[in-house]
Amino acid sequence: MNRLKEVRKIKGLTLEEVSKDIGISIANLSRYERENIELKRETWIKLADYYNVPVAHLMGLPDGLIRYINRLGGMTYEALQDAIIQWAYERNIVSLKNTHKQFMKVSEELGELAEGINKDNQGQIKDSLGDILVTLIILSKDLDVDLLDCLRGAYDVIKDRTGKTINGVFVKETDLHK
Repeated sequence: MNRLKEVRKIKGLTLEEVSKDIGISIANLSRYERENIELKRETWIKLADYYNVPVAHLMGLPDGLIRYINRLGGMTYEALQDAIIQWAYERNIVSLKNTHKQFMKVSEELGELAEGINKDNQGQIKDSLGDILVTLIILSKDLDVDLLDCLRGAYDVIKDRTGKTINGVFVKETDLHK
């Protein structure tokens, strides 16, 4: 059973307030609270962001189960992204005002990756790649951009691209003739 009503009551909010703030009708919010229905991922995230709680908690998963799944590494990319965003919210990192600072964190982590590659340090390379992903996820939240949509869009652009790999670098067909 989800915890939507419980969390709303704890936060001292009415259905009308939540409806007005996040743009979901009162009727739908009430139905979401009463019935155990499938909500879209975006709706869970919107509600979790609004209430400032983890999506998994809002969905009603027991905290012990959430910790167990995390320990097993059984989280999907989407669940990891949600967990990182929640972590960042809990630490007041996500903010439009922090965009420049978060971009600098991305750049800092890129520098650490370069160092790891230069020194052929596999541990540093793996750590840096993970840190880059974390900082990009937080930056995308600051900018209100869905990182998975960006990735899908980039793939749609490159999936049918033709060209040639020269010295380990892919050069697209249109650039070969310049």
